[in-house]
Amino acid sequence: MEITSKTFKQNVRGALVDADLQQALAKMKVGFVGNRAAAVAKLPEFDTLRDEARAVKEHTLAHLDFYLERFEAQVTAQGGHVHWCRTAEEARQAVLKICRSVDAKVVTKGKSMIGEEIAINDFLEENGIEPVETDLGEYIIQLPRTAEPYHRPRHPRNQETGRGFFLRNAHDPRP
Repeated sequence: MEITSKTFKQNVRGALVDADLQQALAKMKVGFVGNRAAAVAKLPEFDTLRDEARAVKEHTLAHLDFYLERFEAQVTAQGGHVHWCRTAEEARQAVLKICRSVDAKVVTKGKSMIGEEIAINDFLEENGIEPVETDLGEYIIQLPRTAEPYHRPRHPRNQETGRGFFLRNAHDPRP
């Protein structure tokens, strides 16, 4: 994951003058708060469900070793393989080894935080492998090749911006 704390002030100045970003954030602020309140109002048990979800999360994190080993056992029983990696570099190398074992030139990948945290897309490209997102929203963001993923606050995309990128850059992969 790229560390941006050293350029934080510069990033803030850029974000403050980015008209598309400011428009997207303004719409999100109004829509998100109102839509969330409406959804909560329709679900009288919201507080109870939120508390139960928090308890499940806390329990899982407190017993993570157990759940990870159980997950590995179930994956292995189904014929899969789990790769245990201690660092981002180990994880990137494991993915690269799998790709090279089948002489992959293009790979599809689903959106995941871990993929962003280990910077797998850039790493694959640096090693001659083109990653293609399966998530349509992420694919649209990926098109210009210079944009960060949608969930990163400094690059939100509004619907019109995403539509424009998609129309200008998408190609029909059929022969």
